Amino acid sequence: MGKERLIAFTDAVLAIIMTILVLELKKPSEMTLDAFWALRASFFSYLLSFFWIGSSWITMNRLWEHVKRIN
Repeated sequence: MGKERLIAFTDAVLAIIMTILVLELKKPSEMTLDAFWALRASFFSYLLSFFWIGSSWITMNRLWEHVKRIN
């Protein structure tokens, strides 16, 4: 397997994980600031997870630049 295929696979897995995170967000009961404030814990956990996975993705892409061969 080539390096590019493995990079594409890991990118796809991370994209799917990030998409599932969005699907798990609850919709506010009404479009008011209070309704969004009531869901602040779930939105905060989403943002924290999104940035953590995104930073992991960036780090992995930087590490892949140093890989020369995959067995």
